[in-house]
Amino acid sequence: MEKIRERVAALRQEMIKAGIDAYIVSGTDPHGSEYLPARWQQREWISGFTGSFGTVVVTASQAGLWTDTRYFLQANRELAGSGIDMYKLRVPEAVDYPEWLAATLPSGSTVGFDPYCFSVTDARRLERTLGQAGIHLQSEPELLDRIWIDRPAAPTAAIVRLEERYAGLSAEAKLAALRERMAVAGEDYRLLGAPDEIAWLLNVRGDDIPYNPVSLAYVVVGSDSARLFIDERKVNDVVRHSLAGERIETLPYEDTELFFGSIDPCRIGIDPDTLNRALYDRIRLRHEVSEAASPVSMMKAVKNEVEIAGFREAHRRDGLAMVRFLAWLDREVPRRRVTEIEAAEKLSALRAADPDARGDSFETISATGPNAASPHYSATPENYSVIRPDALYLVDSGGQYLFGTTDITRTVSFAPQPEEVRKDFTLVLRGMIALARAVFPLGTCGAQIDAVAREPLWQARRNFGHGTGHGVGHYLCVHEGPQDIRQNLRNVPLLPGMVNSDEPGIYREGCYGIRHENLLLTVALEENEFGKWCGFETLTLCPFDTSMILPEWLGEEARAWLNDYHERVRRELAPALKGEALEWLERQTKAI
Repeated sequence: MEKIRERVAALRQEMIKAGIDAYIVSGTDPHGSEYLPARWQQREWISGFTGSFGTVVVTASQAGLWTDTRYFLQANRELAGSGIDMYKLRVPEAVDYPEWLAATLPSGSTVGFDPYCFSVTDARRLERTLGQAGIHLQSEPELLDRIWIDRPAAPTAAIVRLEERYAGLSAEAKLAALRERMAVAGEDYRLLGAPDEIAWLLNVRGDDIPYNPVSLAYVVVGSDSARLFIDERKVNDVVRHSLAGERIETLPYEDTELFFGSIDPCRIGIDPDTLNRALYDRIRLRHEVSEAASPVSMMKAVKNEVEIAGFREAHRRDGLAMVRFLAWLDREVPRRRVTEIEAAEKLSALRAADPDARGDSFETISATGPNAASPHYSATPENYSVIRPDALYLVDSGGQYLFGTTDITRTVSFAPQPEEVRKDFTLVLRGMIALARAVFPLGTCGAQIDAVAREPLWQARRNFGHGTGHGVGHYLCVHEGPQDIRQNLRNVPLLPGMVNSDEPGIYREGCYGIRHENLLLTVALEENEFGKWCGFETLTLCPFDTSMILPEWLGEEARAWLNDYHERVRRELAPALKGEALEWLERQTKAI
């Protein structure tokens, strides 16, 4: 913690030199990434907090981290002794950092920020909130560079093309569809900066960010042109030639701003939620800016038939790895010392044995007992536990495959548990099943059915603080928009072809955490005089721990669904298994 205190003190000295009264350290990079390359892990560097969401603010006398319910326990632990306070978000009466700054600093103060690491939308909100309090917002993009002496360089991992047999559409076809939308919007060019949108649009995959097969770049699409601005060390001659074959030109990353200064004034389409403020300010000096959500976001979210088939195959392969892992765990934990780290490494190795696997889709959450009460717990060599036979064990993990991405959570027990624990387990499972069985009119948003998963928990006066579901990319980011399933409204409908997680939970601090998660494909069901109806197809194939279920709390409809699901899991996975794994599968999928 002494190192963190020294860094904050050094930052305060630079703030004095720059004439600012507070500085904001954002939790993202110039491309709005959730998970970050080492160069932009500035939030962790200044605070020691390793979670994927949060913002740090430093004033002359105070320092704080703002984060949400997923990370309360983790942040308290990681910030202890640092002099940095935690401020809670997404709870009643929460005060976010812009409002806190407006209430804390006197009128006439100046707040510094890095405009490359703030979206247009976030910077505007900050500017508006501070402006109402008479506080000035000042661009300071190089402040951290002055004290972060050994700051890592930007990543240079090579990109590869994703074959059309996996992607379903050529980049040329996707660009044509984007240009149709640009023409309707009257845009001469559309600028894209979100790495996953670029990867999907151009059928490329990279390795700049752990677990996310993307590359930091910009793309500018015109009516008859497409330019990829990327570090040229990432593009070999084969990939450059392949892109050129689809009329995609590769240019140096640093030429992005120069390009907009070289063309005649025109209308540029941007997404204010993903484009950084610094680049936006350069563009609007010369051009008319058309602000609208990126069309690529929705195009990418609605999977084509090839992508959907790929998801099904990815989940079949992933289910085999999960069954082998859970069978191994069931054998090993009761008889020897198995750590959370060993378990995570074992699961990763089982997935990696598949020739089409491309690594994990996120860092495995391998948590026993009280550790699982922190939804995004991460075991490290310095902080881990042995999996106790008498405790619950939660594993949230996923794999990347050439044809799809997976995300699955299972909570298991190796010994009998008290009735109250089994009740929690059963209610969470009932909520997950309720959402999987949901039927809803076309046009329904995730927030409108979030309560379906929570209702069994609410009836028992239980709840969980995180969202119920997030979108999932196709051999891309495991967290994908624009749709989600959570209590706060995002006005994006759940359309046929979208893939979302279904993951309610219960977390009892100091005791245990329970979460069940499957991935769901939105499908069209039927059309009648009342409209068009949608539902879900469950993609994930892996048994649940039926020894933990209290049938009277599960209910008949959920029990019937679970028995049908387990029969399907056995039918689809058994032919590829043998020995111990097959025996375990047959035991775990018996009807209840």
